[in-house]
Amino acid sequence: MKNNIEFYNSISGRKETFKPINSSQVLLYGCGPTVYDAPHLGNFRTFVFYDLTIRVLELNDFSVKSVINITDIDDKIISRANSEKVAYDKITSKYESIFIDQWKRLNNQLPTHFIRATENISEMISFIEDLLSNNFAYVVNGSVYFDSKNSKIDYDKFVSNEEIHKDQNSEKKFQSDFALWKAWKKEDEEIFWDSPWGKGRPAWHTECSVIASNFLGNSIDIHCGGIDLKFPHHQNESVQVEALSKKIFTRYWLHSEHLLLEEDKMSKSLGNILSVQSLEEEFSLESIRLFLMTAHYRSKITFNKNLLIESQKMISKIERFIDNFNLRLDSKKFKNYDFVNEEIDFINALNDDLNTPKALGVFFNFINDFNKKNNSSAGNLKNAEREKAESFINLFNSVFQCLSVGKSNPLSDNIKDLLQTREQARAEKNWELADQVRDSLSNLGWIVEDTPKGPKVIRKK
Repeated sequence: MKNNIEFYNSISGRKETFKPINSSQVLLYGCGPTVYDAPHLGNFRTFVFYDLTIRVLELNDFSVKSVINITDIDDKIISRANSEKVAYDKITSKYESIFIDQWKRLNNQLPTHFIRATENISEMISFIEDLLSNNFAYVVNGSVYFDSKNSKIDYDKFVSNEEIHKDQNSEKKFQSDFALWKAWKKEDEEIFWDSPWGKGRPAWHTECSVIASNFLGNSIDIHCGGIDLKFPHHQNESVQVEALSKKIFTRYWLHSEHLLLEEDKMSKSLGNILSVQSLEEEFSLESIRLFLMTAHYRSKITFNKNLLIESQKMISKIERFIDNFNLRLDSKKFKNYDFVNEEIDFINALNDDLNTPKALGVFFNFINDFNKKNNSSAGNLKNAEREKAESFINLFNSVFQCLSVGKSNPLSDNIKDLLQTREQARAEKNWELADQVRDSLSNLGWIVEDTPKGPKVIRKK
């Protein structure tokens, strides 16, 4: 079911109907983390947006080849390695592992490729040599710069001319030029690679240009990133590739807005960050993921714990709906199913530039109407109604991924053992022990409701 999808193209400044270069496969690139520290919640707003984009494309029956880079050589990495007096790759391997672990635990699909910059140094050197041989670059004191004037860059499509002159570097011919290769300096110590221009390392813009073009080709469908990367990073990526290929590098540029903390963007440099790990002490990972999608990706969102509480309540409402009607979660359940009007509205909302707030509204309206119509009871539910509810639940979860597939309330062995202990205590009329176990379950985030059919546990709101 390939439907029309519209994306807001950051370069044209308008929504455009998505038409991939090749109808059989979408080529998507996303800028990944610089692994000198653990990623924060603001980083994951962007990374969850990548996952959302891929899931919506796949919902519309597009195959997606996705590449996300890992910047594992950079000034900040060198600085941290030297200050801690450890090898730089010990720093990068530690924080790459944390990043990928949190990526998975937030229910993001793995991309087709995670690519480390340091695994492609020789390709980057060859790429820079090609730019030099075509007079699109020049060497100064062992550093290589892109020649913006000779390449006839069209900066206006990315940024106003006033911003070009912010970077003052006396080595460059023009302030709009930028580094392709950075010469070794004393503070780099033992961190360098040999090149035709001497010891040094590739610059950030070149890393992404080479990784994207090597693994996806000189023309790709979608390039994703945070809005702060639009200039200069994405502009500089684009012009390098286009100078050599004479082709449009990226057809659709998608940029997500900032996550704010007290009106400032969440940023390590500003020191105002929240980690996913710290939030896990109070909130489920599913509620964190849902929170990151409650606002449209192109809208700023200000962090507020009340918003996370609301996301947790939304998940609890869905779980109660699943329990009340004995619905089953199955990631393939909605496939090959004739969608009803509400599901079509849900898909259309997502296809309208990933409008998650509208899609959530459609979904919860369906739950509310279904509850009213069926009196919140599974007793007399017709098979057709059950199929409709299960289809929509699984359609919803195929994109939002905030429910556990396989059973409605997944209980760990520890929770099951506590419930069994409590039931045994109640049978023996050991009310003190039963109450103690109930308190233990509450501390673990579960509420026990005693019903005529036995105990029922639900997550805390």
